[in-house]
Amino acid sequence: MLTTSATTSRSLAVLTLAALAITGLSAAACAQAPTTPLAPLSVAPALAEPATPAPVPAYPAMLSAWADRLDARAAELEAMAPVAITRVGPGGTLKKGASGERTSRLIQRLIELGYLTPEQRSASFDDLVDTAVRSFQTASNMTPDGLVGTGTQQALDRSPAEAAGIMRHTATSMRALRDEQLPDAVLVNLPSQTVTLVRDSARVFDMRAVVGRPSRETPLLRDRITHVIVNPTWTVPPTVLKEDKLPMLRSRGTPGISNAVVYLDGEVVAPEIIDWSVVTPGRVRIVQQPGDHNALGRFRFNLTNPENIYLHGTNEPRLFDRELRTISSGCVRLQDARLMAETLLAPQGVTPDRIERMLARGEPQWVKLEKALPVRFTYWMATIDGSGTIRLHPDVYDRVEEAPPSSALPPGDSSRA
Repeated sequence: MLTTSATTSRSLAVLTLAALAITGLSAAACAQAPTTPLAPLSVAPALAEPATPAPVPAYPAMLSAWADRLDARAAELEAMAPVAITRVGPGGTLKKGASGERTSRLIQRLIELGYLTPEQRSASFDDLVDTAVRSFQTASNMTPDGLVGTGTQQALDRSPAEAAGIMRHTATSMRALRDEQLPDAVLVNLPSQTVTLVRDSARVFDMRAVVGRPSRETPLLRDRITHVIVNPTWTVPPTVLKEDKLPMLRSRGTPGISNAVVYLDGEVVAPEIIDWSVVTPGRVRIVQQPGDHNALGRFRFNLTNPENIYLHGTNEPRLFDRELRTISSGCVRLQDARLMAETLLAPQGVTPDRIERMLARGEPQWVKLEKALPVRFTYWMATIDGSGTIRLHPDVYDRVEEAPPSSALPPGDSSRA
């Protein structure tokens, strides 16, 4: 930002500090000029690299440390003086070439954050705005694609006070999980769309996941994995059948699923010869046969809940390249389902070679876990990555109080943080 006096410069620096706090930046980042692209820094002081890798702490201790870190950062944000911010507001994806009210708000917000100068204000989403958005996304550990979708919009709109509230809530939830003292568990965090495996109180791995879309949310379950199914079939769930597949049968005479068997009143039928307009959903069952084409991939991990939510693989690995992966009908798709299966079954003597032979048979095979594995679905909008940086994730199911609607914020107007 360009200023004409030391006082004004200091005021703008304070504004930029407060706004940038929501992206996980440390206070040290504000020593840079506001117009300098700012990279995320750890909220903890930098330490010298150890000569040998530090031992990985037990997961309960790690949860305690993370919760303490989040509370400490929240206290810093709560101590800041309130600042005015311009909210972009929800809506369609903004990208280069866009114009209008929300684009004007986006540009104003980027000026407030120091990614544009007031002199660079324009009437549309031009090349300078695109560069500024990509810089913000990089600083926020997002894919720098220049597209202002839900995730980027929420990150831009989040005030320091809101970020502090998210951190406090997550810290409380982390301590509650710690107090369960689960030495083994699978953790599904919905806002980050990730799955973590904990064995013997140590974090074994993290992987990306696909979770339910907002209209078909993945519920916050406390459950357990009882079986691993190799080469699963997929029976179309009732909601998907009613809302998606039966309408397709009525309009096209096909369910639109490869290698599927269609049952009507318990009997296999040729779907193209049935008058589906007079058929109710309860009379229909559609089962997709095992194989690489199967919607569940090659592995399914059965839970016990009555909502028929489970973990599984997928036949669409490209989905894991997406930043926002809230696109399933409620179940959780795993980026590396085979790794999960091999890790869960290894203690029972099921080797990777044996799994390979099971896969080659092409038929469903159920393997019961000798000890059911707890699964916890969490809603942690704040997490800490491997570098020690706090990351804030999108409110995928609108569980945090929404920002004022865009209609209440004309271009250039602001709301108090």
